[in-house]
Amino acid sequence: MPDILLQCSYHGLMLLIDLLLLYFIWRSHYTSFVRFFVLCCCGGFAAVFLVIAIAGLDANLAIHGLAWHGTFFLFASAFLMYRQRLDGKPRRCFPSLVLVFGCIYFGVAANTLLYEPTALVIKETTITTPKITKPMTIVFASDLQAERIGRYERWTLEKIKEQNADLILFGGDYMQPRPGEWQQTLDDWNQLFREINLQAPLGIYAVQGNFDGGRWKEMFGGTAIVHQELTLTKSIGEIRVTFLSTGDSASQHPIPDEERDDKFRVIVGHLPIYAVAPQETDLLLAGHTHGGQVQIPFWGLPIITLSGPLPRSWATGMTPMDNGATLIVSHGTGLERSIAPRVRFHCRPDFWVIRLVPAPPGG
Repeated sequence: MPDILLQCSYHGLMLLIDLLLLYFIWRSHYTSFVRFFVLCCCGGFAAVFLVIAIAGLDANLAIHGLAWHGTFFLFASAFLMYRQRLDGKPRRCFPSLVLVFGCIYFGVAANTLLYEPTALVIKETTITTPKITKPMTIVFASDLQAERIGRYERWTLEKIKEQNADLILFGGDYMQPRPGEWQQTLDDWNQLFREINLQAPLGIYAVQGNFDGGRWKEMFGGTAIVHQELTLTKSIGEIRVTFLSTGDSASQHPIPDEERDDKFRVIVGHLPIYAVAPQETDLLLAGHTHGGQVQIPFWGLPIITLSGPLPRSWATGMTPMDNGATLIVSHGTGLERSIAPRVRFHCRPDFWVIRLVPAPPGG
């Protein structure tokens, strides 16, 4: 079934359920919170089962349906109950509570689906080390994960370019297009990279992600970006950088560097699982987790990480390691695609600006 027909069918049936439930509220003259709560649960379950039956487990469509139809249902319920009377008197307290809950529900839905997915944050940190003699700026961006290339992707690359970094590192998962649109997305990425024309004195490097497919390197053709598909360590200025293959980034064994020579060492890979093993390095960079995309406020940890043995607290942001190294796991600038819900809550997209500063003499 074409996407537009599927969406219209789904929302049409959801609207029918909304109207039936609202008619039930209007005719039943509910007076208790418990009954209304049960009615809301029935409506929610009906929506979920409807998605399973009609949308083929399309979680993104389900989330949008529950968000917007749920908002409509709550506001309309409050309006109808305001108009009802109990013993000849208008009802005010409970409808007001429903209205307040509806406003909160709408605010969370709008933030999760409309605002946060493109509310890009530029995170910065400074690392002082005696292993370099002059300051260096590294930009690390991961999981651009676009379905189609648009204004947000252009704006993201422009923001990366504005940092005037000495070294730019990309952490994989650049695209997740719909079936049949791989070539178009590759061509669009390549055109955008050419137009933005990223430049960095020490180079621009990209490792492969688990969603990129065998032809991912085509998106960098004709640009200054060097793609790294296999594990490789090389000296770049005063530092040494180890680029990990997707398989090695998912492994749990140390990644040696035989020619380190006490230089500041950076390891960059798509998955952060490699950080579970003790690594002889100073800075570990990874993506893949998207920070979970949904985090619980005040707790600050992702609900889901999809990173196996990686501790949950390591799957988001910056973590100091026992050996003095620093692990940085980016939330990514994009979103999980396909049938997954395109949501973010308390977990805005980001890329990192890492400033390496030489330690003062005697420090």
